[in-house]
Formats: sequence, C-alpha cells, structure tokens
Amino acid sequence: MKKVALVLAIVSVFIMLVSVAEAAIELPLRVEVNGERVYFPDEQPFIDSNGRTQVPARFIAEKLGANVTWDGKEKKAVFEKGSKKLVLYIGKAEYELNGEQKKMDTAALLISGRTFVPARYVAEAFDAKVSWDPDIRTVYINTNSKPSGKKEGTEIVAGFEVPLDTNLLAVETTWGGKTEACFEINLLRADVEGQIEDLRQILLQKCDSSTVDEVIAYVSQKKEREYYLPSKYIYDNKSKRYIWIKESFMEDINVFYCSASYKRSEE
Repeated sequence: MKKVALVLAIVSVFIMLVSVAEAAIELPLRVEVNGERVYFPDEQPFIDSNGRTQVPARFIAEKLGANVTWDGKEKKAVFEKGSKKLVLYIGKAEYELNGEQKKMDTAALLISGRTFVPARYVAEAFDAKVSWDPDIRTVYINTNSKPSGKKEGTEIVAGFEVPLDTNLLAVETTWGGKTEACFEINLLRADVEGQIEDLRQILLQKCDSSTVDEVIAYVSQKKEREYYLPSKYIYDNKSKRYIWIKESFMEDINVFYCSASYKRSEE
C-alpha cells in the first residue's frame, strides 16, 4: 500500500508540474491586417498597462497605407493618409484627428528610441475595423471595411442582411470550424446601444424572437470594459443553431452564429 501511495504521489506531482509549465507558456502577440500577419523585425508589439496593444508606429502605418513622420521637438507622431491626419503625442491621452481634439484610454510611448502607438486608435482613425481574440492573442485589422458615417443600403454577411451604416462589426467566419458569422459589439466604438439594436434586428432574420431577447439581455449586462462576461450558449429552435456569446474580458463582445453541424461536446 505504501508503494502504491508513493507512486500516486509522484504521478500527482508530475501532473501538477506539467500543468504549471503549460500555464507558463504564453502565446506570442500577433497582429494581422486583412488576414496577413505583420512581422516586426526588431521591437515587438506588447500589451500596455491599460490593456492596449502597442505596435511600432512605422510598421502599422505602412500596413494601413499611411505616411508617418516624427516630430522630436514636440514628441509627436503624425500619420497622414489622403485627407486624414492623425497626431499622437508621447505620454498623452489627448490626440488630434483632422484637427479635432480627442482622448483615448492610453498613450503613445517612446521606448529605446522607437515610437509605439496603440494599434486600435491608429487603425480606426483610418476607417479600419479592429477586433481582438484573447485566446490566441491576436489583433485583427480589416482595412476593407466601410468608412464611418451614414451609409444607405445593406450588404450580405453569411446570409444575414447587414446595414452599411452600422457600428456593429459583422464578418463571415469559420472560426474553429463551428461558426458561420461573428457580430462584435465594442464598448469603445460609437453608439453602443445602436450596435446592440442592430444585432437584435440582424438575428431576428433567422432566429426566434425569444432567443434574440435572451441574447440581447445577456450582452446588455456588460456596460463597462472591465466587466467580465462569461461564455454562454443559447439554442434557437427556429434556426436549429446555437448562438455562442464568447467570454468577454475587455471592451469587445463577440456573438457567433454557429454552423448547422456544430454541437456542444457535452450534449
């Protein structure tokens, strides 16, 4: 019995050590623009103390098709593309977009002589859409999205009719081979209530109203970016599909419309 107990104790310790080692492995931070990974030859992107992804200014500018210049005297990075001009100041939350004063929840940084800028604010300044997948530590930037502003008409995304003037991000996706569409509500994007209402109207195209009400009630709990929203699956009898609300740690709430072949492992 003592030998058995000793063996079990050794096995338990071994499993614990393996688990700790696996937990210590952290995936590298990735940035993708239009589905293509951005490689940084020297200084690498990182997540700052405000939870924002900071990237070297020159590389993000190049991928967005913008020109960036550095003003050492005023310690500011100036991005220009077409008629748009973005000015970020080192260490300051205040910035300028086309001469208009704005404020973000982080700041550009100067590290080892290299200017780092928050990827989301730079990308969205030039009408790109940004999403974040914490599970694989990847920032997705889409420059093919429609510019902000009132747009008439709709587009079809994974069989859903989506208004062009929505601030809700809607993309067709086969994430993990189990989804058809993803709708992202972002608390830092304009008109959050409008995003939620657009999500309601879009889901009603294929789902039962009671299912949609449950989805909307669940996502509406998150009113601040620090609020943790656990993952939730809601089955819809009308479409025979699951609506998967992915757990949300930050400002984005991702709602997936699952494929017909998808079934939860516990069923």
